[in-house]
Amino acid sequence: MSEPLLKVRGLKIGATVYPPDAKPHKIEIVHGVDFELEKGKVLGLIGESGAGKSTIGLSALGYGRGGVELTGGEVWVNGRDILQGG
Repeated sequence: MSEPLLKVRGLKIGATVYPPDAKPHKIEIVHGVDFELEKGKVLGLIGESGAGKSTIGLSALGYGRGGVELTGGEVWVNGRDILQGG
C-alpha cells in the first residue's frame, strides 16, 4: 500500500475567546483529529454549523483562520510534514 497523499494525526487547534465581563482565555476547539486521504479518493467532513469542518480543512493545508492556532499534531502531504517544514 502506498503512502497517503494527506495524513493528519492528533490535530489540535486552539483559539482565544473574549467573553463579556471576563478576561480573554485560550480554549481548544479541535481535539485530536486523525484522518488519511489516498490519491484519487474523496474525503468529506460532515457536522453541524460551527463544528470545525472548515477550520480542520484549512489546517490540513497549513493555514489557520484569524484568531486560531495549531497547537498540536502532524499534517503530512506527500510524505512531508508541512507544519515542521520537513
